[in-house]
Amino acid sequence: MGDIVRIEDPEAIDETRVGRKFAALARASRLGIAVPEAVAVGTRAHASWRSSGAWPEGLKEEVLAAAERLGWDAGLAVRSSAVKEDLAGCSFAGQYRSFLHVSTPEELFRRVEDCWDSAASETVRAYLAALAVEGAEAEAPLLAVVLQRMVPAAWSGVAFSRDPRAPQRSEALWIEAVAGTAESLVSGLAIPWRVRIARRPGARPEADAESARRMPPALPWKAVAGLLLTLEQRLGENGLDIEWAVDRDGILWLLQLRPITAAAAVPEDLPPPGIWTRRLAEDLWGDRIEPFFADVLLRHAPRFDLSRILTRLGILPVRPSLAVIAGYLYLNAGALSRMAAQLPRRWRPAELEGLLPPGARPEAAPAPPFPRRGELLLRLLALPFREPQCLPGICLRRAARTVAALGERIAESLRLPGGTAAERLAALAFDLETLARIQENNQWPYFHAAALLAALREAAARRGLPGEDVLRLIGRKADNVTIRIEAWFRETAARIRSRPELAHRFASAPAGSDLRRILPPDLDRGLERFLAAWGARARHRSLLVPRWAEAPEEVLRILQALVRNPAPGRPGGGGEVLAPPLLRWLSRRVTRFLDLREELRFLLDRALYRIRVDLLALGRLLGTGEEIFYLRLEEIEALALGALALPEALSRAGRRKRRFATAPDPSPFWIDGRPHHELTTAHRILRGIGASPGTATGRAVLVTDPADPSVRRGDILVARHTDPGWTPVFSIAGGVVTEEGGLLNHCAIVARELGIPTVVGVRGAMRLVPQGSRITVDGSSGTILIPPE
Repeated sequence: MGDIVRIEDPEAIDETRVGRKFAALARASRLGIAVPEAVAVGTRAHASWRSSGAWPEGLKEEVLAAAERLGWDAGLAVRSSAVKEDLAGCSFAGQYRSFLHVSTPEELFRRVEDCWDSAASETVRAYLAALAVEGAEAEAPLLAVVLQRMVPAAWSGVAFSRDPRAPQRSEALWIEAVAGTAESLVSGLAIPWRVRIARRPGARPEADAESARRMPPALPWKAVAGLLLTLEQRLGENGLDIEWAVDRDGILWLLQLRPITAAAAVPEDLPPPGIWTRRLAEDLWGDRIEPFFADVLLRHAPRFDLSRILTRLGILPVRPSLAVIAGYLYLNAGALSRMAAQLPRRWRPAELEGLLPPGARPEAAPAPPFPRRGELLLRLLALPFREPQCLPGICLRRAARTVAALGERIAESLRLPGGTAAERLAALAFDLETLARIQENNQWPYFHAAALLAALREAAARRGLPGEDVLRLIGRKADNVTIRIEAWFRETAARIRSRPELAHRFASAPAGSDLRRILPPDLDRGLERFLAAWGARARHRSLLVPRWAEAPEEVLRILQALVRNPAPGRPGGGGEVLAPPLLRWLSRRVTRFLDLREELRFLLDRALYRIRVDLLALGRLLGTGEEIFYLRLEEIEALALGALALPEALSRAGRRKRRFATAPDPSPFWIDGRPHHELTTAHRILRGIGASPGTATGRAVLVTDPADPSVRRGDILVARHTDPGWTPVFSIAGGVVTEEGGLLNHCAIVARELGIPTVVGVRGAMRLVPQGSRITVDGSSGTILIPPE
């Protein structure tokens, strides 16, 4: 038996004889895949070279004859094909030698020897040792050498049948291409054109912005994708990495293939396949969501994601409706798009376009057939009998009873026993149910607020009323818990300032001082009443953040900022708006629903505070401390029952805590597991959503804490998002800019009520606005002007 094996020979699939690389090509060739003609110099020749330092007798003549048959015209590729290569978890990429364009017998013999010698190199040994591969210190692995006819490539590249960063994800194919041979690509010297093709019928190649800008139109993406899918299906592999080339006649050739070996662990919060949007979700929940609450929120989703209502309209809801990605809430944009596509085009909300990436928008979807329209109309007419709160008037009338009943349930929670782990688990279950009921009862108020606001804006536009006047209309006559909290802060700060000596001591107290000891008894009692009534609030809703009742120093620091920077009286938001009666009626309805949302929002704060108290108590009883916020509900239950060991629980919590601490900023969209960012700035102008009209110019202060002592009156607050706990500091701000949010979020509502120019939804504002720069905020047009540096 000779040392030269042709690709069609039976021995060509014996990995011990020809190495893994050549054997893989031989298997592909047997499937009818176009593989360039090739031979292998078998592993026995390498063993002989390693033991004697000489070629086996007659082998050079055999190699030269094989090269003559392959042809020298286009040159030869000389590649290593090791027995220990392309293994699960270790690819040996770049460790063994390979050479292209070999064109003379002398160079060929030298390159074969270079391939043999590379098996015993220090590079290979270090690679094996670093990966703790068994036998790393033993004799170097055997390898064969592949002689392959070069393809005169017009295009070439690599392709992956899975995301190479997380091969367990199979939603898409990834393909890279360059002009000519792929040598510059695999060596990292060239920037390729890159596309992603989803595994769904009719999917088109998707390119990043840079690739799309410079990409030639003739690249064979679909042909390469077809080759990749065929190989994966016929070879039974779960993930393949191939090198390919297209010659000048348009023939697609397979040059190499291997299993994807750069396996990365799939993060626990990696989203399901599909399209996910942060838009609207940031209004629903702008704060980071720790693992415990992420688990709870997704469990509760079917109770508040409108799926019950959609089902009654004959619209099949899509699951899952929500996902938590890197600690941020996202909505299933594909579900939103498919839901809207079931409606007649004139019924499709225009606002939906802004919630979805271009590829998911339903504007081009055909209108449903007439029978479907008739069925939908009949179901709409019947809906009030099954969902009375779909009528705005009934929803408002029932609201007072709903708020009172939920408030009584929260008060009942205070009376539950909690001395043992079992009792505290029962209290936690009670409080989680309360939370779910609040979320459930918020569906129709939120829907009516959004629908009426959309109707108001459209009616105003038809009558030529400027958008800023619409915002002023809905900012008037608001009366809700958030406004009352803001008024308490202003009034208490005014009472402190009315006593000059007290005001001086309070305002000049350094950071870290016990401000409460400075307060006289009457103001201290007022603070106590405030904490009893509204202490469930905090600067953020995250369960990780102490509430005002736990940390009254935060309330006092906000008061100190207001004493130092006296707030003006509550602004009127401009002159009287002249609007027709219909618009005034609509604006009053919108305001009432926004007030109702704030009341329900405060109930949510109270329920979350009870849940935080439960978890802290369980952490003390079970020995996890505050790490309990990083465990899921079933893990806490298992820990309490002894089914989960404390060290394992702490290990899981620790891993999640580290991931949570290093998570990136939220992307506007995730598509099949990949973040999609948007361009947010050009010519030093940032754009977002104008949420409260007017313009303001001032010093930009990037803030993560509303009690930040650096904030002065007239400053422009720039934040990732805000919470009701930020309301008091709004009264001294000249303007507000947030990265997240929409017209219906808390920040927008309060800013309109206080007459503060505000722009929300400004992507990357915390990164793009220089700290301390003088910027101009236009809350009518939704722009922020940053002067040149």
